[in-house]
Amino acid sequence: MTMTESPPTEAAESTEPAGAVPGGLYDVLTTSDHKAIGRIWLRLGLLLLAGVAVLGVLVALEDTSADGIDVFGGANAAWQMNGLYSFSLVLLVVPALTIGLATTVVPMQVGSSNIAFPRAAAAAAWGFMVGAAIMVISVFAGGGWGALDGVSGGEADAIELTLLGMGMVASSVLLASVCLATTVLSLRTPGMGLTKTPLFAWSILVTTSVWILTLPVLIANLIVIVVDLRGGPLLFGAPEGSTMIYDQLAWILEQPAVFVLGIPVLGIIGSIVPVVAGSRHITHAGLMAAIGVAGLLAIGGWSQPAFSDQRDELLFVAFGLLAVMPVLASLALNSLPLAKAGVPPGPPPAQLLGALGAGLLLLLGAAAGALRVIDPLELIGTNADAGVGHLVAFAAVVGLAAGMWFWAPKIGGHQLSNVLGLGVMLDFMGAGLLMGAAHLLIGFDFAGGLNDAMLWVVFFGAILATLGALGVSAAARRNEGEAGDDPWVATRLSGPLPRQFQRATSSVLSPASPQKPRCSTPPKRATATREGSPHDRHRPPASTSAAASAHRPRWDTVRVGCLCDGLLRCLGAVPVASG
Repeated sequence: MTMTESPPTEAAESTEPAGAVPGGLYDVLTTSDHKAIGRIWLRLGLLLLAGVAVLGVLVALEDTSADGIDVFGGANAAWQMNGLYSFSLVLLVVPALTIGLATTVVPMQVGSSNIAFPRAAAAAAWGFMVGAAIMVISVFAGGGWGALDGVSGGEADAIELTLLGMGMVASSVLLASVCLATTVLSLRTPGMGLTKTPLFAWSILVTTSVWILTLPVLIANLIVIVVDLRGGPLLFGAPEGSTMIYDQLAWILEQPAVFVLGIPVLGIIGSIVPVVAGSRHITHAGLMAAIGVAGLLAIGGWSQPAFSDQRDELLFVAFGLLAVMPVLASLALNSLPLAKAGVPPGPPPAQLLGALGAGLLLLLGAAAGALRVIDPLELIGTNADAGVGHLVAFAAVVGLAAGMWFWAPKIGGHQLSNVLGLGVMLDFMGAGLLMGAAHLLIGFDFAGGLNDAMLWVVFFGAILATLGALGVSAAARRNEGEAGDDPWVATRLSGPLPRQFQRATSSVLSPASPQKPRCSTPPKRATATREGSPHDRHRPPASTSAAASAHRPRWDTVRVGCLCDGLLRCLGAVPVASG
C-alpha cells in the first residue's frame, strides 16, 4: 500500500476529481478521495448525533419520573440505555465528526493532494459504521455492559456482540488516526515545517496521537472481558448481577481521557478567530504549545479505577488541576486578535459564535474537572462525572459544528445559513451548559428538592440538543448559494507565514496587487565577455542601473512566491485571480 495515490510534489490531482460526490454505491464503496471519505464520516456522525440526542431525552425523562412513567420497562433496561447514551456520545458521535472534518480539511491545510493511506481511511469509515451498528443493535437485543439482574446465557452472547462492536469502533478510530497523523507528519508541502503547521491540523495530530496511545488500552480491556465471559469464572459478568463490565470501561468516559474530545476545539478556535478578526495571532508557537500540553494531560489509559483506584493520588489530582491552564491560555491568546478588531456591526458569524461558545464550555468542563479531583468535595463517583463529560463532549460538538460552518465551502461547495447556524450554536451551547451544570450540582448532593429540579434541567438540555441536531441536518440540506473564490473574505493568512516567505508574498497578499507572479523559467544570468576573475560571470551587466536592479525580482523570490501562493489558494486564504 502506498502512502498516497499521487506524489505530493505533483499537481494536486487525486485519482478522482477534487471534491467529487460519489455517484453510485460502487463509487461510494471504492472512493479514495479524502473529501468523499470525510463526507461519509460527517453524515454518519450527524445521524448518530440525532439518535443520541433523542436517546438523551428519553434517558433524562426516565430519571425525572422515577416513581411515575417507566420509559424503558425496568431498572436494568434503563441502566443499559444510560450506558448506550454515554458511550455513544463519547465513542461514536464526537470521533465521527472529528475524523470527518479532519479528513476533509487537513490534507488541504498541509498542501497534500490526498490523505495518507486513502484506502485504509475508507476502510476505517466503513469499519466504524459496521461496529457502531453492531454495538447499538446488540444493546437493544439484550446486550450492553453487564446486567443489574444477572447475566443469562443469551445475554452473555449479546454482551459479547456489544463488546465486539466497541472493539470495531475503537480499531476504526485507531486506523483513521494513523492516516491523519501520517498526513500531517509526512505529507506537508515543501517549506512548511512542523512548527508552521496550521492550528487545526496540529490539533488533529495531537488528538490522533492521544488516541493512538489510549485506544489500544481500551481494546485490551475488551479482550480481557470477552475472554472472561467465554472461559469463566465470570468475574466481569457475574450471574448474580454486576456492573463490573461498565466499571472497567468507564475510564474512557471520565477525566483525563475524556478531555481528548476537546483538543480539536482549540485548533478550530485558532483557525476561525484570526480570519474573522482580520488579524494574525501574536504567537503561533504559544498556541501550538497550549494544544500540545492539553494533549499530554488527556492521556488517560493509565487511570483505570476498576483495577487500581488512583483518583486520590497526586498524579491524578495534578492532571485534573492543570487541565485548566492550556484551555485558559489558548482562549486568552485567541482573544487578542478579536480585541484588536473590535465588534463588527450586525449579527456575528455563526462559526465565530460557535468557536467562542465551544471554548467557554471547554473551560467550564476543565474547571469542573478541577473541582472533581479536590478530595474534600467528594465529587468522584457522583453525577459530577457526567457533568464533566457533558461539558467537554458538547464543547466538542459545538466546536465541530463551528468548523463545519467555517469550512462548508470546502466540504460541500456552498455556504451554510448563518441564521440557522446561530440557532444551532445556541442550542448546543445551551444543552451543554444546562446538562453539565445540572449534573455537577447534583454531584454536590444538595437537598432532594433541588436535585429533582436539576433533573428537569437536564431534560430541557436534552431537548435543546435534539433541536440543535435537527438544525444541523436542516442547514446541510439548505443551499445558500455557491461559494465564491474567497468565501471568507480573507486578505491574509490565519496562521503565521514562514519568515523567508513573507517578503516574497507581500505582493500576492496585497489587495492592490492581485496578479500573481509568473512561474516561468529562471532568467539566464549574464555571462562575462571580458577576461578577468571567474566571479565576474555572476555579476550583472554594467548597463544595468542600480535602480533597475533594485526593482527587478530575483528568481528565487518569484519561485518561493509562486509556491506559497499555491499553498494559500489550496487553503482558501487568497482569492483566485479572475481571467
